[in-house]
Amino acid sequence: MILTSVLQGLPFADRLQIDELEKLSALAEVINFHDGDVITEQFSTSDKYFLLLEGTVAYQLNVGDQRGALEVGKSKDKWTPIGWSGFREPYRYATTGIAVGKTKVIAWKNKELRQLFNEFPKIGLHVLSSSLLLSTNLLSNAREAWMRGAVAVSANDFQHKNSYTSFQDKGPQQSYLEFLRQSSFFNPFADWHLAKLSKISVTNKYEAGTILLSKDQKADKFMILKSGKVALNFITNDKKIFTSDILQETGQVILWSAASFDAVPNAMELVVLEPIEVVELNRIDLLVLYEEFPHLGMMFMYRLLWLLGSALKAIRAQVITQTFDREFLTIQTMIEQAGAQISVCSDLYKIPVFLSEKVTQGEAFDLIDLLSEKGDATEKNLAHLFRKITMPLRREYLFMEGLKQMTHHVIKAGENKSSRELRNECAQLFERAVSYVDIKINGLENIPKDAGNIFIYNHLLNHPYYTLPNNFQITLDSHFISMLLYKYYKDSGLRVVRIGKGPEYGHQDYYNKLGHLGVFTQDSDTKNQSPEEKRMLRNAFFEEAGNKLKEGTNLILSPEGTSRETQQSPVDFKPGAFLIANHSNIDPLIVPVAIAFFDKRISKTQLGVVVKKPFRLSEVLDKNKPFKDELRAFLTRYSKQYRSYVQEAIALAEN
Repeated sequence: MILTSVLQGLPFADRLQIDELEKLSALAEVINFHDGDVITEQFSTSDKYFLLLEGTVAYQLNVGDQRGALEVGKSKDKWTPIGWSGFREPYRYATTGIAVGKTKVIAWKNKELRQLFNEFPKIGLHVLSSSLLLSTNLLSNAREAWMRGAVAVSANDFQHKNSYTSFQDKGPQQSYLEFLRQSSFFNPFADWHLAKLSKISVTNKYEAGTILLSKDQKADKFMILKSGKVALNFITNDKKIFTSDILQETGQVILWSAASFDAVPNAMELVVLEPIEVVELNRIDLLVLYEEFPHLGMMFMYRLLWLLGSALKAIRAQVITQTFDREFLTIQTMIEQAGAQISVCSDLYKIPVFLSEKVTQGEAFDLIDLLSEKGDATEKNLAHLFRKITMPLRREYLFMEGLKQMTHHVIKAGENKSSRELRNECAQLFERAVSYVDIKINGLENIPKDAGNIFIYNHLLNHPYYTLPNNFQITLDSHFISMLLYKYYKDSGLRVVRIGKGPEYGHQDYYNKLGHLGVFTQDSDTKNQSPEEKRMLRNAFFEEAGNKLKEGTNLILSPEGTSRETQQSPVDFKPGAFLIANHSNIDPLIVPVAIAFFDKRISKTQLGVVVKKPFRLSEVLDKNKPFKDELRAFLTRYSKQYRSYVQEAIALAEN
């Protein structure tokens, strides 16, 4: 009776009779845990289901690879369900639950609880519905953790013609019963369940642009997709939109919260991308059915928990990816979680191996898409989640493929092609590659109308991930500026590049073919040159650079002479770019371009570019004072000022 009295505080207690509460109470026990005690253990058989009475529970995911566990959420609200994954296959705990401080719970043996639900489905309906409602905060927490580290991805990223997205045939017209039967959501439902649901089903169509559900709106219709596409968007408090998924598979549930007995709060937006046809069931009609057939209602709650678990698994997997920067590790963890549900002969086991190497990632994406269409039920479900997880990596893969094609095009170009023509083709190929990259740009209005300018930029290190198979690294920042100039002037300009050392002949051949201006630096092979030879080469370089400016050609170079990470950029400027301007005798415009995060992986960040107002040397140096002294003072002053430009680019990328 004491436990029955406690259970009367349950959120759904007023929906049950006292004898039904007593049946729940008879199977329950109170358990006290101390700080650090394990309540549930990931992958273990879920033998117990818990409700939190007092204290806090932290949830951890073991991500393998000797990296320990990652905390993915906490619960401290009374009546929070713990271990509800035991209500769905494979009946194993999805996370490790750890007591934080003194923690008290009510516990039931899962086997006994499920037997009780089968005998008294009304009890099962309300226990499961309450579990669903009180667990949605875990999804919100996971989503917020993901968005904090995610790049805002638009629906267009999911729909790109090369994004490996698979499309399903709409197929012939079906009866409602046949249609529901082929949806994976309704797999466990009995035929009489589906027959009852068919009678309250209707078909509707919605045009592109229709908002099916807004943030904070409660769904009043349960929908199953027949054809078309819907974007699932998460909107942050500062109005950033993250497209988490494109829903487009026949039989996919797109408004599941309407079927919950307890109205579930909503933190997302569903927008129709392409005209859709759906099967709809009104929430009111479902609630009436639940009242008449509680077993049907209980089955719905089981399946909604299955959907919630799948959504949690997908979001948490993306958090793991952000944390450890290794997608294949995330997918390996998800495969381990599925455990015995996967056949030992499944091709799913190949996917983490293919993903672990850049040269085989394309095979991984093809295999994921194949299994999402033609695999068994478990393979399809996991492959669909893998498609979400790998979306940023797919864009990065396509970017890398673009870099490889660009490099190959330059290296294999015939002798009959002019360097100018090849440079412009290179810029166009880079533009294709960079179309997969999220770049924010401010200040384009500062690009001069006429050519013949010097574009300077802070030079960033290349991320080692972008080393091509032949160990060649494309300088992304300078290629980007060349591409930008091509878009404005139909000429990509000339870059001033370091003449490499002997072992770097591949690097040198690439830039020689493009006809860029080579300059000797302290990192070049100059040990066999006399001081006079070095002076002659320097003067010849200044003359050539000046002539190019006079001809109306843009020059691109970094005043630093070296590369750094974004947070260290720029280092003190060297005088080279400004000596070119001075030697040209035409006082050209100097256009500062500040860049951020070109040293990072594009799947993990946004890039920022800020073009500042151009200036001439005559505007910043006093002609009445010695040129060298004036230039030295200007470089000291301007290097510090340029750091503020880089901070602008950082802020642009991060906001």
